[in-house]
Parts: sequence; C-alpha cells; structure tokens
Amino acid sequence: MTRMRIPTLFATLALLLGACAGAGPAATAAPTTEADIDITGPVSLTLWHALTSDPQKAALEAAVKKFNDTNGKGITITPVVQGNYTQLYQKTLGAIQAGALPEIVHAYESQVADYQKAAVVIDLEPYMNSAKNGLTKASQDDIYKPYFDTNRFPQYGNQLLSFPFTKSLFVMYTNEDVLKAAGIASTPKTWAEFETAVMKTTQKDASGKTTRYGWAQPLDASNFNAQVMSMGGNIMSADNKTVAWDGKEGLAVLQMYDRLWKGGYAYTPTGFDWQNDFAASKLAFTMGSTSSRPFIAGAMKTPVAWNVGVPPQTDPTKPRTVMYGANIAVLKSTPQKQLASWLFVKWFSDQAQTADWGTKSYYMPVRKAAATDEALKSYWTSKDPQGKQAFDVIGSSIPEPNVRGQQEIRDVIFDMLTKVTTGKATPEAAIKDAGQKANDILKANQ
Repeated sequence: MTRMRIPTLFATLALLLGACAGAGPAATAAPTTEADIDITGPVSLTLWHALTSDPQKAALEAAVKKFNDTNGKGITITPVVQGNYTQLYQKTLGAIQAGALPEIVHAYESQVADYQKAAVVIDLEPYMNSAKNGLTKASQDDIYKPYFDTNRFPQYGNQLLSFPFTKSLFVMYTNEDVLKAAGIASTPKTWAEFETAVMKTTQKDASGKTTRYGWAQPLDASNFNAQVMSMGGNIMSADNKTVAWDGKEGLAVLQMYDRLWKGGYAYTPTGFDWQNDFAASKLAFTMGSTSSRPFIAGAMKTPVAWNVGVPPQTDPTKPRTVMYGANIAVLKSTPQKQLASWLFVKWFSDQAQTADWGTKSYYMPVRKAAATDEALKSYWTSKDPQGKQAFDVIGSSIPEPNVRGQQEIRDVIFDMLTKVTTGKATPEAAIKDAGQKANDILKANQ
C-alpha cells in the first residue's frame, strides 16, 4: 500500500470554559471539559465501517437501531459500509485530506496511528473517566486489560485513541473427525506435534497429488505475528524502534511454511475455499480469526466434530496468541457530536450489549462479566460451543503493535510469506530482506 502524506487539517479543539468565572465548591463546579457537558439537542452521526456481510453487518445495524431508539437524547447514528478494511482505510485517508470526516470510524490500531498523524482522532480517556458521562472504575476493570492496552498509543502520549469494537483473536481450528481417522488421539499442543499431525493427516493419490491437506493457512501479517508469539518470540523490540519478528522465531515459522508447502502438506487458500474444505473434512487444520466460526459452521453439509483453541506453542504452559479485530475511533468534530459518539461507544461496551453482540456477530464480548450472561451462556451451550472455547482464549491474547508504520509493514510481511510459500525466496533471504524494509519504515515514522 502506498503511504499517503496527510496534512494536519484540524487544530486541537479548546476545552469548554465553566459557565461562571472564579472557583466554587468542588461539588457544584460547572463542567469544565468537553467530556462533562450535556447533549442539548438532536445530534446526527455517521459511522463508517467494514462489516460487508451478514451476520456481522446485520448485527451492527440492529445494535445501532436499538441505540437510536433507546438513548433518549436525540442521538441518531447512520452506519455506512465503506468496503473492506483496506477500502475503508483508503476512504478515511481521502476524507482526512478533503476535510469531510465521519464522526465515528471502524479501524485497526495501525490505521488509527496513521489517522492521528493529522491530529484528527480524539483521546477517549477524559470521556471514559468523566464523573458525569464516563465508566465507573469497576466497569473499566471488567473490560479485558489487553483491549485497553491495544488502544493506547505510546507515540501519542499513551492516549486512548480508540476503543474495543469488533474484537477477535487468532486461534487454531481442528477437524477432530480427520484427526481420529488418521489415528491422532488429541489436538496437538506443540509445534513439533502439529507438524507431525499435518503430515499424518495429509492424503495423496497414486500420482502424488494431494487429495486432503493437513493445513490451509491464509497468508496474513497477523497470522504470522501470532505464530511468532506462540513460538516464544516478540513482534517489536522493547523500545518499539525495530521489529523483532525477524529473529529465530520468525525464521522458524518461515522454515516450517517452506517444509510443509514444498511437501504438499499445506496450501495457501484462494479466498475462503478453506472453509468448505474444513467443513467437508478435506482439511485437518486451519488458523485464523475466531470470527470465522459462523462461516465454517454454515458450510457444513453434515455434522463434523471440530474445536477451537490456542495455536500450537513452544511452551504450552504459557500460551500466547494475537488479539486482533478492529476498534472504533471518534474523530474530531464538535463537542456535541464527540460526546454523542462517546455515549454510543460506552453503550456498545455495556455488559448487556457486548453479550448480545457475541451471540449475533460472532465477535468476542469485551467484558469478563459477559460469561455470566444467561442468554450468552445458553447460546454457547446450544448453538456455539466453539464460541465459549474462543472466549476462554482471550486471556492468552496479546495486542499487536500500534506504532506508526505498521500498516506498511503488514504489506512487507505478506510479501515475505508469499515469496517463501511460492518458492521465490529462501526463508533466510526473505526474512532478512523483510526485516530491513520494516526497520526502514519504522525509522521513517519515528
């Protein structure tokens, strides 16, 4: 993706002054920040998002309608699909240049970091901590801490520039029927066990053509990052100035790809054909987002025994995977619109809403207490046991880096993976070249 230069379009909005000059008793002081004002009239907002298909698109539209009907403050939100995440990102960059921003935007951390180069994203911390309009300490503590960590940006003074929204995490999908047919008693826990299981579950015909693969792996930066983490590595150096995935763990991931792709044990899917293969028991393993669950289940013509869990680990006693899925950011507009936007973000994260979201969208609830919601528990038991399995992995998930330049680095990683799996470069050469390119990008974005 070509990096675009974004001029600063908005100066930071000044804080509202109190209604009266001079100090007064703390208990009766007038509001002094934009986070503490009242909504004084009808407010219309636009939410740009990337949920292009159901059930996610319908779930979001239903949630927005419920908020519009029940907020009691005259706030009306219009959700607008702007294509996939890449298209949404490009359109938002264009809107920043044109000075025609939506009030709320759906975005990954790497994208928010780029938007804030133009100083157009508001810090949600004052809103979250507002005594009048914020979240209580107990409510904040109920939201998984890594969800906050990923939305705080060190390069921007650790500001809370976005909030958890369509959250998911990287997991391994296992077709238990295929494992059983191959004589494998349980889901592999280590990478060595996994590679053996991939080879054992692969079937080839007399000509040597693969008729059932052990593993299908979409090529994606987040997937690679998760695999590096699960092998005990890190994605960035401690000071966030260089990448760390170009070390021994990243090389081990690429070498595994090289062995399994060359041997005909694994393949790179075209689109989502892996979902049909998995559902038809033509595939033993795949790895990706927890949000793929409804599509896998929907592709099953006959019942299949399958499970969801952390990917294989170098040390199964300390499991690590990537937390991903996008967030929601509020862009600078007017005090009334910014507060109205925050009130939607706050409402959406409430226990009742996040539990309902988990049953309808297949994204992860953001609160620990969601696990006690009776409707969600019943749903998991009767319709989506893999959803509970995925929820239980949240505690092992770690946010990806959110420093500037990550959006470009994702493309570098994808190119690296493509070169290795197509035999155009050795793992050693590919990771050396990609690491240098990534560090040059980070240097340019310091």
